[in-house]
Amino acid sequence: MPPRSPALRALQPDASTGDTKARLLDAVVRLFAERGFHATSMRAITQLAGTSVSAANYHFGSKEGLLRAALIRRTQPLNVARLEALAQAETQARGGAEGIRAIVRAYILPLLEAASEIGEDAGPRRSLAARLYVDPPEVVRGVQEEIFAPVTQRFHDALQRAAGDVDPKAVDVALKLSLGVALHSIGGHLVWPTPAQDPLGAQKEKMIDGMVAFAAAGIVAFLDLESVGEIASGESHK
Repeated sequence: MPPRSPALRALQPDASTGDTKARLLDAVVRLFAERGFHATSMRAITQLAGTSVSAANYHFGSKEGLLRAALIRRTQPLNVARLEALAQAETQARGGAEGIRAIVRAYILPLLEAASEIGEDAGPRRSLAARLYVDPPEVVRGVQEEIFAPVTQRFHDALQRAAGDVDPKAVDVALKLSLGVALHSIGGHLVWPTPAQDPLGAQKEKMIDGMVAFAAAGIVAFLDLESVGEIASGESHK
C-alpha cells in the first residue's frame, strides 16, 4: 500500500484533549457516525466531550452549527488529498481508458484511505463518510454540498475532458456511480484483510486496483463509449 496523503492525517481526532471545542468536535463526529444526525442529542455530545450543553451552545450556537464545524474540519483534508491526486493524474496527461482510471483513482482512493477499514484505525469513525451520503437530513445535505461541490466539479470537468463529447449530465451521474463503489466498501459491506493477513498491503492494493478498474469500466459503459480509441480521440457516436 502506498503511504497515506499527509493531508489525510488531519482526519485523526484532535490530540488536544484539554480543548473544549476540540473535544466537542470529536464527540459530534463520533456520535453522528454511529447514530445519524437526528438520533444524536446535544446532551449525548456534551457528555462524551466532558462538558456542558451551555458550553456547546456558546461555542457553536446549536447542534447544527457544531456538526457543520466538525464536518468541515474533518472533510477539508479529504478534499486536499483528492485535489492533489487529481493534479498528479492530470500532470501525467494520460488519455483514453488509462486517463479515466487515473481520475477515478484520484476520486475514490483518498476516501478509502480515510476509512478505517483499510487504515490503522478502528472504531465508529469509520462510518463517517458513508453516513454523510446514506443518512443526510437537510442540514447535512447542505453542508455536504458546500464542502464537496467545488471539488466534485473539478473531477467532473476532468472526466468530461477524458471522455470527450458526451452529455455533461451523464458524466455527473457516472461520477456519482463511481463514488458508490467506494461508499459500498466503507459502509462495511466488504471485508478487508487484516494487517496480520496482509502485512505488506499487497492484498489491499489489489482490491483497490480492482475497485478502480471496475468503476472506470462502469463509467465507460455508462457513457456508452465504444472503445479505448474512441475515448482517446474524444469522439463519440452520441
